[in-house]
Amino acid sequence: MYSKLKRVLVVCSLTVASPVLAQSVHGASPVTTSGVTEWVRDQRIESRSSAERARLERERAERERQARLERERQARLERERQARLERERQARVERERIERERARIERERLARMERERAERERQARVERERRERAECARYGHARCDTYSRHG
Repeated sequence: MYSKLKRVLVVCSLTVASPVLAQSVHGASPVTTSGVTEWVRDQRIESRSSAERARLERERAERERQARLERERQARLERERQARLERERQARVERERIERERARIERERLARMERERAERERQARVERERRERAECARYGHARCDTYSRHG
């Protein structure tokens, strides 16, 4: 009795573990076996395809992550480039402003120097004319006509 029970237990465990072995041990019908076999095969295929789908999903997610990182990197580079261009533009505008200011100061300095030179010449001319008039008054009008530049 004990050995028979043991044998039934072995058959049951084999049946559960492998339908092919169960068929050979106790002669189960091939229809049942093929149904179980197909179910097992379907489970393996489903498991494989599920694993494949999961792998493909992970790969897709990784590609999307890499693409997002690349877009972010490109956007950061573009922002940095725009900021650099703006800094360069502002520096150029500032240099041009400083150069215009220097040119204006130089023009004003030259104009002031020219006015001062003209004023010195005018003062010298006035002084010269005053001396000539004084000399003319001392020597008489006849001589003033000879030496006078303007008269």
